[in-house]
Amino acid sequence: MILQIARMYMLENLRNVGVLFGNLVTPFLFIFISWIFKISSVVSEESLLFIIKGQFMSFSILLLLFQFAFSSSTIYLADLKAERTFNWIQRTDATPLKYYVGMGIGVVTLMNINLILVLLGYRLLIDIPLVSMAMIVLVSNFVLLALYPLSFILAGLFRNGKVAQSMLVPIMLVLMFSITMTTMFTSLAGKNPHDYFVFLSWNPMLYLNDIVQFNLDLIQKTWMPQYQYFLILTGLSLVLATIARKVYSIR
Repeated sequence: MILQIARMYMLENLRNVGVLFGNLVTPFLFIFISWIFKISSVVSEESLLFIIKGQFMSFSILLLLFQFAFSSSTIYLADLKAERTFNWIQRTDATPLKYYVGMGIGVVTLMNINLILVLLGYRLLIDIPLVSMAMIVLVSNFVLLALYPLSFILAGLFRNGKVAQSMLVPIMLVLMFSITMTTMFTSLAGKNPHDYFVFLSWNPMLYLNDIVQFNLDLIQKTWMPQYQYFLILTGLSLVLATIARKVYSIR
């Protein structure tokens, strides 16, 4: 049953061509722009590496993770609730836990396939060690664990998928740009972005972006030891999963 739920979720995402295209167009567009920069020789090699690693690649990973692990699943769950499909599913042997795990497998599978494709696309342009790629995939999955239960919480609060889609835009802007913009502007001002990370420690994207930049050799060390990031993300996932079980079931 768990694998059937995972398969159903993945098929629904693949059938919705518009949503699938929207999830993929921006990350791969950044790869295309990076390729244009590389062949045009408009910028120096050093500047090109900084643009790709520090902006395009980091943003592509953050955006891809947000869309597959958070945005799409929230809209999908909100529509299930609005159409009372989830109530019908509960009459089968698909318990809430089985559905949570099954859909999670679908989310993880889709996200990892596309994440690996994005990383391989950038690897054609710049040198990225396989060890660094593996670490980026690993931390991305831990961040997914933290964001995934949040999609159930928000889906329980929104009336339907359309409302969820409109509300997810400002949430996405806060989660992503609070990290990328802080890092960029503090670096341009000659300050250490790590001095401000304590104010952003509530954001799972912080841990992802910090480890990504470390593995791309943009920074000498992470704000906290990497194992602490993994522990925090695991604990956050368990807490949010407990809340999600209450919120989505009640609704």
